Amino acid sequence: METPDETQQKSTIRVQGRVLDEFNQPLPGVSILAVKSTKGVITDIDGNYSIEVAPDEKLEFSYIGYQKNVVLVNGRKDIPIKMEPLTSELKEVTVVGYGTQRKASVIGAITGLPVGKINRSVNKLSNVLAGQMAGVVAVQRSGEPGEGSDFWIRGVSTFGANNRPLVLVDGIERDLNLVDPEDIETFSILKDATATAIYGVRGANGVVLITTRKGKEGSKPVISARAEFSILQPTKMPKMANAQEFMEMYNFAYADNKNGEEFYSPEAMAKYLNGSDPDLYPNINWMDEIYKNSTTSERVNINVTGGSEKVKYYVAGSYYKENGVFRPDKGLGYNPASSWSRFNFRSNLDINLFKNTVLNINLSNQYDVKKQPNNNASLWIYTFKTIPIAIPKKYSDGTVARPTIGDNPYNLLNLNGYNELFTNNAQSLIGLTQDFSPWIKGLKANIKFSWDAYNYAHLNRSKNPSTYYATGRNEDGNLMYTKNNDGNDYLVLYKDNKGNRTTYLEASLTYENLFANAHRVGGLFLFNMREKIDNFPDSYIMSLPYRNQGIAGRVTYSYKDRYFIEGNFGYNGSENFAPKKRFGFFPSAAIGYMISNEAFWEPISHIVSVLKFKGSYGIIGNDQIGGNRRFAFNSEMADVNGYTFGTTGGNPISGIGTGYPGNPYVSWEEAKKMNIGVELELYNSLKLNVDYFHERRSGIFIERGAVPSVVGVNVNPYLNLGEMENKGVDASLEYYKTINKDWNISVRGNFTYNRNKKLYDDQPSANYPYKDVIGKPWNQQFGYIALGYFRTESEIQNSPKQIGNPRVGDLKYKDINGDGIVDTDDYVAIGRTAIPEINYGFGANISYKDFDVAFFFQGIGNVTGFIGGETIDMSDTNQLFSNVYQDVALNYWRPDRPNAKYPRLAISGSENNKAPSTHNQVDKSFMRLKSAEIGYTLPKEVCHKMGISLVRFYVSGTNLLTFSKFKLWDPEIDNSQGSSYPNMRVFNIGLNFNF
Repeated sequence: METPDETQQKSTIRVQGRVLDEFNQPLPGVSILAVKSTKGVITDIDGNYSIEVAPDEKLEFSYIGYQKNVVLVNGRKDIPIKMEPLTSELKEVTVVGYGTQRKASVIGAITGLPVGKINRSVNKLSNVLAGQMAGVVAVQRSGEPGEGSDFWIRGVSTFGANNRPLVLVDGIERDLNLVDPEDIETFSILKDATATAIYGVRGANGVVLITTRKGKEGSKPVISARAEFSILQPTKMPKMANAQEFMEMYNFAYADNKNGEEFYSPEAMAKYLNGSDPDLYPNINWMDEIYKNSTTSERVNINVTGGSEKVKYYVAGSYYKENGVFRPDKGLGYNPASSWSRFNFRSNLDINLFKNTVLNINLSNQYDVKKQPNNNASLWIYTFKTIPIAIPKKYSDGTVARPTIGDNPYNLLNLNGYNELFTNNAQSLIGLTQDFSPWIKGLKANIKFSWDAYNYAHLNRSKNPSTYYATGRNEDGNLMYTKNNDGNDYLVLYKDNKGNRTTYLEASLTYENLFANAHRVGGLFLFNMREKIDNFPDSYIMSLPYRNQGIAGRVTYSYKDRYFIEGNFGYNGSENFAPKKRFGFFPSAAIGYMISNEAFWEPISHIVSVLKFKGSYGIIGNDQIGGNRRFAFNSEMADVNGYTFGTTGGNPISGIGTGYPGNPYVSWEEAKKMNIGVELELYNSLKLNVDYFHERRSGIFIERGAVPSVVGVNVNPYLNLGEMENKGVDASLEYYKTINKDWNISVRGNFTYNRNKKLYDDQPSANYPYKDVIGKPWNQQFGYIALGYFRTESEIQNSPKQIGNPRVGDLKYKDINGDGIVDTDDYVAIGRTAIPEINYGFGANISYKDFDVAFFFQGIGNVTGFIGGETIDMSDTNQLFSNVYQDVALNYWRPDRPNAKYPRLAISGSENNKAPSTHNQVDKSFMRLKSAEIGYTLPKEVCHKMGISLVRFYVSGTNLLTFSKFKLWDPEIDNSQGSSYPNMRVFNIGLNFNF
């Protein structure tokens, strides 16, 4: 006879499956409810679930931001589920300043980056941002191991000291690049006044909000791991002239200046090229000797997440190492090659002390070591410009070689020592949240305290060996040397330390409630204070704490999720200002109208599912004003030139005079921001967001330039006088489509355009209006307008006087002011700036059964730069360092090439040809295949046999293809000669597995 327990056991079955989102990615934390028995479970970190129910049970799957999915079990034991996004925004949540809001209620300009779209195969998080989000302007200026990208929100709005956004990680101001992409839960940027006013004097440049992952209640421990190996190559390694190309080019330039006389005889050229005497007639491809064609990196990440009703946890660790492209010798006793390695650790713990009381403890640490050659910057410059026939790497008898002037790239890499830079960041956060809803519905209180420490140590181990230059051979054929540097062959240590410590305290009350099922009211009131102390100050004044303190508030109201109004304010300040000017009030207001929630919209809601209009205006501050001073309200004294007493052999006595005068009215910058936007969704699958923005920045702290000399000051004072304008538009487009149970596709794109304009900088007016920087973009490029090359001597004689003494084949410039002389009075605004005005990105994700493919393109436009310097115009006065790009050596002006790409080359350069002009200004616009990935996930039944819940293999790449008019070097490198570390093309192979 069966017991009741056995009968119950036979009447149920165990149902399991995996829940995926619209991108076919696992969806953790989905609630699964058995409708009849009310039994419930949630999915683990990999989206898996398992529940024991009756064969005729109904299962209800629900998750914030997604439609509920109810399925009939019907005796099935394996039920995979695909969740679809909500057809409305009413239940989606968006991270905002100091909290969250329902997405439908958000009327500020906030853009989020889906966590699944974050490229985890990057060395630093800032290198992810380019082209990914509407409103973000990002450029990567170097591919050196451990280097990140420069980025701005909606471009640059100030020419003051700080134009970068505020970055908050779990509500605490921290460096964006300290966050491991694997640890991110949400990533958002706040762009307009409504979104940023609550940060007061810190929010004028926009805000980046990152929250890190937490554990999941009701989830058993889930271990996730990822291992990746990468091959890195320069996206574009410059190609320099070889020995033959250089000698032929130099002979032509020399003959042009020496009445046909050539510098290199045919006999000498033959010796350089045939390698018969590599000591006296070397032929070295310095690019091949110093740099490798490729290098490697490796990454390992592991995290554990889980939780119960009382405790939730997320613990993660990772290791990453990237090697550089230098090719040093082995057996040196040390390794001067460049590399960067990092250990990351994070532990986020949430403890339910009581039913409505949660304690959270977040700990993280980053440990970095960066190594590089001792003369890193010089090494790039000398490698590029040293001619192939200047000097051997070292002489055949092992003697250290060095030219008579300058240096040997081989020595700079191998024989001068190395740098080691160590960085350690320790971050701690403890918080307590109390939910008062049992007594006052919707009321919560939170208090958090953080303490962070940053430590940096630089160890420079350098040496300066004795070097020699071979002048010939003696009668026995042995080399004869001249010693040109009397050095040493041992390492000397130099060390440097930096560090700081920061504490932060925040207390807040939040409230949200719905009345009569129509009136939704929300509020926030918050107090915070922050203190930062320099551990290694340069002076007594710099040792004093940097402090910020203030309060902030927000009030929101919506009626039936149709009409919205929101007000925010920040009242805060800084110790850096005068006692009566330390605090400021920064308000903002916004309104919104979701017309698609009106009753009359219902007939077309299946076509236009969302249509919302919004607008905001507010005033924000920026207290990072610069001026290289603290407490600018105090006057300073300074050392000045004294007086020499006596006549012959007099006694000079230094003096003290007034320095920068104190300014009791010194204050923050003030930004008046306006934003108008529209959100549109069609057929529940196509989403379009468009925002127009305008900002006027005033009070920029600048050094006065229009102070009359009769005032008699030693230094010009700093005042809050500068003004600037920035405006533009940003937009994003998203499309999601589930074609059938096997096929899914998502497409997304974004576009940002901004143009700033300097309105006032207190500099003396230019002698010609077209030379004035007022009314033009910040850092607008200026130069001459090139009219082509001089073709005849008579053309030179009959043209306005040019720079220096031009020759046929030199550039001809336009005389703008008509005075018959081309000089700096003929400079005009040409091209754009080095920061792009246009930024965009677009891509797609496609999945078919267990295969997935993704690609993303990124591009910039309206950006220019100048090329010039020794490697472009052969302007180094030392012939040994006159090498140029191969493109220059093959395409410079000659009588038989009257329309050549480059002007006539002259020994030691031409003052006329190297002047900034439209001729040597280049378009730096480009479009890249920024990333691509192909993945395959093993079928679940195969994984289960191995005791693993998920195994995914993938191959991916970054910076795979670049399309640009500019070909000499990577267009993103902001260097007039390209002589710096190139950006890298990366090929990855990796494995994800969960168990």
